Amino acid sequence: MPTIHEPVLLSETLAASNPRPGQNFIDSTFDGGGHSLAILEKIRPDGKLIGIDWDKKAIQAGSNENLILVNDNYRNLKAIVDKLRREKKAGEINGILLDLGLSSDQLSDEDRGFGFESAGPLDMRFDPESGRPTAGDILSESSAAKLAEIFAQYGDEPLAKLIAQEIIKRRTAGDDVRSADMLVQLIGGIYRRKFRQPSRRNPATRVMQALRIFVNDEFGNIRATLPQAFDALSSGGRLAVISFHSGEDRIVKNFFRDMAKADHPIIKLITKKPIIGSAAEIKANPRARSAKLRVVEKI
Repeated sequence: MPTIHEPVLLSETLAASNPRPGQNFIDSTFDGGGHSLAILEKIRPDGKLIGIDWDKKAIQAGSNENLILVNDNYRNLKAIVDKLRREKKAGEINGILLDLGLSSDQLSDEDRGFGFESAGPLDMRFDPESGRPTAGDILSESSAAKLAEIFAQYGDEPLAKLIAQEIIKRRTAGDDVRSADMLVQLIGGIYRRKFRQPSRRNPATRVMQALRIFVNDEFGNIRATLPQAFDALSSGGRLAVISFHSGEDRIVKNFFRDMAKADHPIIKLITKKPIIGSAAEIKANPRARSAKLRVVEKI
């Protein structure tokens, strides 16, 4: 099962999740399978890994004796686990991983619009057959106020209003922004006019992230999934979440805190503070720059 995806915080995730031979794990965001392959090595020969991904392309490798692949949104985690248990394909779950980042092959797919240089349609849906509006639809149909709200709320973009106004200006002139490279050029021009010093990262990073999160309702997915994950875990099982956005991390942190401080706590914190990438990993894999890992154990 080859993969071009470089998993972030891999050794830290394995150490904190502590997979052991014979255990059963769920990778709720299979992506390119980077984390899954490493977990499988730890739980073989008798353990099973359930890999879930909303993106059909991410699970093309196919299932085998130790790996069960499911094409679905991880917010349906309970239904997925219940179905597999009815089919006698899954028993107790000892660990769950939720990696909220994009895989390298998603970023490089010209037809998806995730990457900065993509000249294809600005889609950004993990499931192109979902019927949800594309990122291009959002840009061509939303008001300036709505666009600014999306960029600020889901991307923490400081120039949200300026960018939204420029998109509307282009749209009014019949020059709709329909591809990632067009959006990147538009935002880059605004940043160059606003700041003398070039940004250390692509100026379009926050807006691209905001659109992806909004199009796929990723914050809603996380909120819906966390309680289901705890229900699916057996006692002593661990849930590991890798986030790449302050909004994602805030949702996870607050949920874990509330569960740990309840009158009858159902978890204990394995990581009291988020684990971040080492300088060496960030240099080798810039995607690790914003990654934060939080892990809890079900009591």
